Amino acid sequence: MGRLVLALLLAAGTAAAQPDDRVDRLSSRLDPSLRGDAAGDRLRDLEPATDRATRATVTAAAMGTPDDDVDRITLTVEMPGEGPRLLLVDAGAVFRGPGGADYVLVPNQQIILDKPRTELSLEALPMTAAAPTPPAGTPLKAAWSNDPGLIAVLRTVQLIEAEDSQRLSRYVKETQPGHFEVETFLDNRDVKLARWMSWHKNPFDRLVARLPRPAIRFAILAVTAGFTIREAADWLRLQRAMDMEPAIARAWEIAPQAEYVLERAGLNFGVFSAKHADFHFNQGVAAYLRSDLAAAAKAFHEVKRLSPDQIDAQYNLGVVKYRAGDFAGANEDFKVAGGMNGAGPDVFFNRGAVLYRLGDKLNAARQFRRVLELNPRDPDAQQWLDRADPEGLTKPKPVKKKRSKRRGKKSRRSK
Repeated sequence: MGRLVLALLLAAGTAAAQPDDRVDRLSSRLDPSLRGDAAGDRLRDLEPATDRATRATVTAAAMGTPDDDVDRITLTVEMPGEGPRLLLVDAGAVFRGPGGADYVLVPNQQIILDKPRTELSLEALPMTAAAPTPPAGTPLKAAWSNDPGLIAVLRTVQLIEAEDSQRLSRYVKETQPGHFEVETFLDNRDVKLARWMSWHKNPFDRLVARLPRPAIRFAILAVTAGFTIREAADWLRLQRAMDMEPAIARAWEIAPQAEYVLERAGLNFGVFSAKHADFHFNQGVAAYLRSDLAAAAKAFHEVKRLSPDQIDAQYNLGVVKYRAGDFAGANEDFKVAGGMNGAGPDVFFNRGAVLYRLGDKLNAARQFRRVLELNPRDPDAQQWLDRADPEGLTKPKPVKKKRSKRRGKKSRRSK
């Protein structure tokens, strides 16, 4: 992307230079004075910019005045050397405010710098919805993200807007000055992406596109804060002052876009909305952890409906029923799970525990023996086997080896 833009910069009269000589990527151009707290697994210490004598460097950051779709961060950029230079927002930098308010800049923003000092107002999105937005003018510090999921999302956004838009532009027509529409009879994934994006011409009269900011917002929050479509609807209701039904409807509109970004980033997009089994699986686990066993069972049944071969959901149903005291029902669920592909020792161990509670100790012992076949070193299985079958009644009988008959020629005897 840098080469394409710089070809135009060079044509505008800059000195002949290597393509990347006049591109400054934001994540590597942060002044040491911006170093902030990087405590935790997801952030690491800022490695400050070097070579300030000729390149653009961000020397200050503060919270800006938000727009409807995004927050804004104001950056002070100093450029001691000659311009113009291109400042490109890439992935990696996290701007930190008070109270855990962490922000990332929307990637692929590009600014041509031609002054020694420039104030920039750039689009930003939060990494958490829990922290209050700092007032405009609040100074921000910086760190580097150590979250591979977040970096993958940001780089994917950058890739889609920088490269996919070039390919998709063939579907776009300028119906009137400054107004662009996707015109094609096709309805594939590319066309859907083109229709989601907003199209405009950049200062070099090139057709470029931007992903919807809500899609990026919720893809980021899915990674950093565990957002699903339910949390997205709650966020819209509270932050956008929407009634519940419109907020839910809007969340469903955004969901395919956020899932597309997550999928392109190589992440599990199925956890985001209720169309997918993984969403209900996670909801079932969450309900179980908060002791809502009815909701957990409902969620795991929905997983089975959407993905009948999901052994973990079948197994978890047995765990839920066991905890609820329905030992007979738990036995049936573990029995079904034991016949599915991928059944491991835990399935047979838990069925053995259920059968033991039901008083069927010999069949319980057979399950514990099955565990030991799969994992001979399981100490719990051996202990429970000794309790369930102290006399060894279920011990397999040794197989008698059949003696093979020798057939051969008799030796000749000399007469």
